[in-house]
Amino acid sequence: MSTTTVPSPSHASAAGTHGLSFGGVLRSEWIKFRSLRSTKLLLLFTFVAVVGVGALAAWLRGTIIQSLMTTGSARPEGGVHATTMTLAQAEAAAQAQGINIYGIPNAGLQLGILVLGSLAVLLIASEFGTGMIRSTMTAVPRRLPAFAAKAIVLVVVSYVLTLVAALVTFLISIPILHHYGIDMSFGRDGVVYGIFMGGVYVAGVALIGLSLGTLLRNSAGGIIVLVALFFVLPFGTQLLGLVPGDFWKYVNQYVPSVAGGRMLEVGHKDAFIDPHVGGLLFLAWILVVTIPAVITLKTRDV
Repeated sequence: MSTTTVPSPSHASAAGTHGLSFGGVLRSEWIKFRSLRSTKLLLLFTFVAVVGVGALAAWLRGTIIQSLMTTGSARPEGGVHATTMTLAQAEAAAQAQGINIYGIPNAGLQLGILVLGSLAVLLIASEFGTGMIRSTMTAVPRRLPAFAAKAIVLVVVSYVLTLVAALVTFLISIPILHHYGIDMSFGRDGVVYGIFMGGVYVAGVALIGLSLGTLLRNSAGGIIVLVALFFVLPFGTQLLGLVPGDFWKYVNQYVPSVAGGRMLEVGHKDAFIDPHVGGLLFLAWILVVTIPAVITLKTRDV
């Protein structure tokens, strides 16, 4: 009787030692992200909603500027509305009230950060809830590459979706504003800058959402904290402005949504932080949440 000797493999399985390559981890996270029909529908809904809000904002701002140009009273001889200021003066008056034209492509960002930020929380918190995270971390024992891959997928998708939505909103707003005699073009100061920076803002919110999901490991808890940070905290800090003292008067400008929103604007405004300061503050908020999330993922059992 003869025996058959099975040759031993020249190297052990990558999954059992060093894990998958980062490219493989990135591909697997992309497949997980795009394989769900619900995710695709949610992204489509977000795109349509952001563009719709932007188009509505174009109409409203055009109406407001037109109303600033006229008194609403008729001249006895011709019945024509009397003009009180030029178009440029009306736009300047509207901007002094926080109503700017160049920000129209980003008018629907609040909806975008709510949906995409919540999606980021779910992307990792749902894995903790179902136990799938154990399989992920078994394939990627060092853990951090898995977090980085998820972050890259979220940041790229959020940025591209927001950028395309802003461009479509810009194109739709051109004929709407033209009806009111307002010129909307890439040459307008702040338009191109705002379009590109809007994607950065939403991508940053997505990264904060991913970090919250990693820290809390609970979908509902992560979404609640995200909503509190970006939608509830600004109202609370506005109330703190009623407290005597300069610190409380300006504390509202340092919350993530206000700092991030200021990052999208151009030019200096009295009693407001400058856009580059807003960008640095928003980056600080990202780091404040992301660094503990990375440390927790590395050190805590899954």
